[in-house]
Amino acid sequence: MTKKIAPLLLTLWAGLPLPALAIDLAPGDVQAPKPGLRMFQFSYRDSQREDYYVRGRKLPGDLRANATEVQLRFGAAFEMADKPAFVYVQVPYGYIDPKGALSALPTETGAGDTTLLLSIWPYANHETKTYFGLAGYLTLPTGSYNRNLTFNMGANRYSSALQAGFQTMLGSRVTWMTAVDTLWSSKNKDFGPRGDTQETDTLYSAQTGLSYALTPQYSVAATYFYNTGGENRINGRYLDDAIRAQRYQVAGIMHLPQGRVTLQYGADFRTENGLLEKARWIMRYTHFF
Repeated sequence: MTKKIAPLLLTLWAGLPLPALAIDLAPGDVQAPKPGLRMFQFSYRDSQREDYYVRGRKLPGDLRANATEVQLRFGAAFEMADKPAFVYVQVPYGYIDPKGALSALPTETGAGDTTLLLSIWPYANHETKTYFGLAGYLTLPTGSYNRNLTFNMGANRYSSALQAGFQTMLGSRVTWMTAVDTLWSSKNKDFGPRGDTQETDTLYSAQTGLSYALTPQYSVAATYFYNTGGENRINGRYLDDAIRAQRYQVAGIMHLPQGRVTLQYGADFRTENGLLEKARWIMRYTHFF
């Protein structure tokens, strides 16, 4: 590992999808649930990243890392001020496995940070299937963290986000969804071997997607994501590592009497800083009761 690459490893973490850098939705996720509904969701996520970029230029060398995560989510729908509302708690567990020139670094395994959600729909029309929703997220520093490790499952800080989403039908089979969100992070006062202070600027994200119902049971979807911001500071010094990434995700959904099975695949179109995500696989089972 060259001296040129070593300092950059301090910020490799910011390029990995643990914990979430943005709040990814899928077409259909903005639909307001009916009060009284309960939900359990199991997700398996695998991300393969390679090719490290700095200010849009690819660094030489075989820099790779794989991240795998299992998420358990429990949610419930109710009414708030006569409006549909929903809460959930999400608990992740996984590992990050450095590859290639990074293979000398240890694999990190452990719990990720817990996320809480509260969402409300100021407008929900089940007849026209048109919805406008607002959501607030709070991520707690419950994940495993060791300042001497380059990669960590936990971030050792709180983060919060606000999201607004809109969804409507564009015909009898096509659903359109769009959303924007803003994410803020508190300070990590125990960053790196010296226990430095890490601060991160606000991260802004936008996404839009379409889903098409092949049959009442099966549908397909495609979503585009854009993320910008999130530059890191160490002891007040900017690292010039802001996130500017464009991504896509496609999905196949099977609807069941009491839930659904979703298989998703995605990757980065381009990224300004960090490891480029070459492939992301997500398998999700959602059970309603």
